[in-house]
Amino acid sequence: MDHSKGKTSYPLKATLKRMLRNAAAQNPKLFLFCGIYTAAAAVYPFLAVLLPKAVLGELQKGAQARPEVVLLIAAGYFVLAGIFGFVRTFLLRMPYSQISLLRLDYVKLTCVKIMEMAYPHCEDAAFNEKYEKAFIATQSNDNGVEGIYHKLYEMPAVMLVILCLSVFIGRLSIPVLLGLALNLAAIVWIGRRSHNFRYGKKEQEARQRRRVGYYNRVTADFSYGKDIRMYGMKDRILENASEEIRVYRKLNRLLAGKEYHLGFLGLAVVLLSDILTYGTLINRTVNGMSIADFSMYLTAVLTLSAYLKEAAEKLSFVVNEGQYVHELYQFLDTDMGEKGGNHRAIQGDTLEIVFDDVSFRYPGAEKDIFRHLNLTIHKGERLAVVGVNGAGKTTLVSLMMGLYDVTEGEIRINGIPIAEFDKKELYSMFSAVFQDVNILAFTLRENVAGCLEGIDDNRVTAVLEQVGLTEAVNALPKKTEQMMLKVIEEDGVLLSGGQNQKLSIARALYKDANMVIMDEPTAALDPLAEAEIYENFSALVKGKTAVYISHRLASTRFCDHIAFFDGEGLKEYGTHEELMARRGRYYEMFTVQGKYYTQAAESVSEEEESSHE
Repeated sequence: MDHSKGKTSYPLKATLKRMLRNAAAQNPKLFLFCGIYTAAAAVYPFLAVLLPKAVLGELQKGAQARPEVVLLIAAGYFVLAGIFGFVRTFLLRMPYSQISLLRLDYVKLTCVKIMEMAYPHCEDAAFNEKYEKAFIATQSNDNGVEGIYHKLYEMPAVMLVILCLSVFIGRLSIPVLLGLALNLAAIVWIGRRSHNFRYGKKEQEARQRRRVGYYNRVTADFSYGKDIRMYGMKDRILENASEEIRVYRKLNRLLAGKEYHLGFLGLAVVLLSDILTYGTLINRTVNGMSIADFSMYLTAVLTLSAYLKEAAEKLSFVVNEGQYVHELYQFLDTDMGEKGGNHRAIQGDTLEIVFDDVSFRYPGAEKDIFRHLNLTIHKGERLAVVGVNGAGKTTLVSLMMGLYDVTEGEIRINGIPIAEFDKKELYSMFSAVFQDVNILAFTLRENVAGCLEGIDDNRVTAVLEQVGLTEAVNALPKKTEQMMLKVIEEDGVLLSGGQNQKLSIARALYKDANMVIMDEPTAALDPLAEAEIYENFSALVKGKTAVYISHRLASTRFCDHIAFFDGEGLKEYGTHEELMARRGRYYEMFTVQGKYYTQAAESVSEEEESSHE
């Protein structure tokens, strides 16, 4: 595809065949409805073509004309038009909801694709652009997948009317048909030129839509409300949003301008076609054609012209929107799934993780996060992973859980290379609590269990008690059946930040995996609270291999070993006492943090004493 020139090509026939196969598999009745609609819709316009001839033919009899016949013809027309018009309209509107379900099926396929794809794609900006473009085909009831289905449903009736009227008018004049065909060709050509220009700007349009969409989401997301008000962010957000909207409007004006200029050419072709049509009919009338026949043929020509225009617009729509559907199919067909082996999860045993000469670099990055990393996490060991921000602490656990694949070297779990594990089986061996807590709009028990069926309510109750949420849960109107968030149910509840963190810990305990990971879920809490939660969690998962990530060194003193990372990888490794004795970077950071926390604690103590005086 040459996007720079706006020219595109894609397998339209294959795309439409695939859409029709999907429709036949999902709802074969649509084809029956389409057949009945086609018959009714094809008869309807001929009633209007034949009526003028019948009425005028009777009136031309002069004194012999019978008013009752004219009334009978008119009454018959209105009855038949009413019947066929009702059937046509009913069968046109009836499948709307069913066609919408076809589109929603594509939405579901896209969502499943995203949830099952390899995790690195989630953080890939280039993928986000591609995903945005692919999703265009399913965003609207009027465009993309659903729009094409509507046009395909209506097109047989339009083509049948065109065929019948063309044969009918061809008896009168072939040049009239040629003029109408020229009009059709012009409409199709203009439509393609206009779309090719728009399609050539699709990268820019998708990018700008994503930027504008971001500010729409921010302003509509209540979770930003406090920060926006407390820090006066409204003006800055509006300024940025206005700039993005300005750029988007400029792009839309450019696209509309192209369509406007091409429209003038279309008007010129229509004018030539009309001159040819009316000239032919007037000439035939002068040479003896009756007024009744003139009226009939004129109505037929005007009707055919309207249907040709409708067919051209539908055809252009299908061809143009089919490109987006083709991109959707490309997205769905692209193999972006998790790559892994066939080895199943290790049952009934905790884990030993070995990083053997591991190097890792994020896709598109210029620098390695790790270079020849060697580290062993022993069975049942509590390992603290600490260090400066951006040193790769979270990357380390992402690698051991299989979210990313190493660039060089090998990671082994209980002696088995991590690449040999089936990805789903691999994920099942880890219970992780991340810094960003994501609560879903499910019930509380479903959030804890991480599933919708087969929930062990006794275990749910037990883990909620272990993390100290029993009292808060019992205060809820529906207890563990309480819906979370307010996006689905109006009576959904919003837990506090600390309660959400405890809920995520309860989720990890419920999973009861071979190994547990705490990736700074308590970063928003004070150091003492964080240390308490870490130590309590350690007691709850006693005997399992556990990794605790924190930038606060004092919070992980209870661990068996500490791995200190800086911007160059693993800098120091040992027990807390060993690292303090070395007086290296760990010692320096621990000492600095200790002074800060001591001063902060003394300040709080003084404030409390003064408040009691």
